Order: sequence, then C-alpha cells, then structure tokens
Amino acid sequence: MSVRSSFRIGFAVFVLLAAYVPGAGRDAASPLSRPISHFSIGKTSVLDALFWLGRDERVCIGIEFSGNDLSRDVQVDVDQSTIGEVVKKILGSSDAYQLSVSDGVILIRKKGVNPPAWLDHRLPELELPRTELMWADIRLSMALERDLSPSLQGFAGDSPGTDPIDEVGPFHEREQTVRQLLIKIAAASRGASWFPSTYGVRVSFPACVNRFWTFVTYSGQPAARPK
Repeated sequence: MSVRSSFRIGFAVFVLLAAYVPGAGRDAASPLSRPISHFSIGKTSVLDALFWLGRDERVCIGIEFSGNDLSRDVQVDVDQSTIGEVVKKILGSSDAYQLSVSDGVILIRKKGVNPPAWLDHRLPELELPRTELMWADIRLSMALERDLSPSLQGFAGDSPGTDPIDEVGPFHEREQTVRQLLIKIAAASRGASWFPSTYGVRVSFPACVNRFWTFVTYSGQPAARPK
C-alpha cells in the first residue's frame, strides 16, 4: 500500500471518529450565530417579538426571568443580521442579558437576577411515552407539583393542542432539573418556547399555563402578526 493510500484511509477514519464524538460541532451549530436576511415585527411586547423571531427561524427560546422588561413595547426591522444580534435588539441591551445555548435552545437570563428556583429543582424521575407536545409539558408540571407536594391529589386546567400534531418523546429521565427537562421537550418539538408565568403578560401563540411557567407552541394558529 502506498503512503498516499495509507494517508487517505487514516484521514477517513479520523473524520468518521470525529463525527461520532459527543457534542462535536455543537458550538458551530449555535443558532445565535445563524445569519438571517430580514426580520420585521410591528409594535408588540418584547416577549411576543422574541417568540415571533423564534417561530420565523424555528428556534426554541427559554426565558429565565420575569418582569416589566418582557412587557415593554418594541418594534424591530433589521436586515442582514444574526439571530443573536436580533435577540439583543429586541431586548434593547447587549449588556443587561446573558445569552447561552443548550441543545439548540436559546436561554436568556437577566444579569444580576437569579433564575426562578424551580428551574434548578431536580426531579427524581420523569417517564413519558411518545406523546403530544403540550401534554408532555403538562406531565412535567404535574411531576414538579407532586415532587413539591406529595399529598397533592388532583390537577385542573386546560391547554391548546398542536395543529398539526407535534409529538415528542419517549423520555425516561432521572435526576434532571426542570430546566434540563424543558430544554429536552422543546428541543424535540417542531418549535416551542417558555417563560415564567406572569399575570397580565400575553403572547400571540397557543400556550399552556401553569403556576411556574407558560409553555408556547409554534404549531398552531397564532394571532395576527403585529405590523
């Protein structure tokens, strides 16, 4: 065998091994650096604008703070940018917020503000069959409620379904935080986001609300786009 042939074989093996390294290329695939040619949204809340961006670009977003920042009015019209830069423009500051990515989901945290404690709560187990997205979210919230209050017997509430139906799972997770589980469910969907439930804050998309978070799906008919 020639030296050139040996080199080609060795290089091919290296490429195959690199392709199977866990997490390989994940940073390069960060949605924050993905270029977009245009994004425009009329006057709406910061929260709603973020989710319209998420729907347009099929990016899931997890928001780890609440408050007036999310209900502030904003209007955005940008060309030739990246998703990360548009997120910063919607938020109105590049210094007050921290952006990160986990499993393709953009996480937004406000600097100097601790995320809600329930995000870091670790559940002993969550087992879900393959199921409709919003039902998976409900099952997660029920698991959290039961873990916090073992004597809790019943649950009440309602949520929209997805149309077309968006199924996720199956999941069998142990000792994962609520944050990790929300990321897993959203990342497995065709598009979803969440934020801490706050009275009076509304979004244009079908959503399931519990006392901890509001889970938004892009699979469904949103309200008219602000112009």
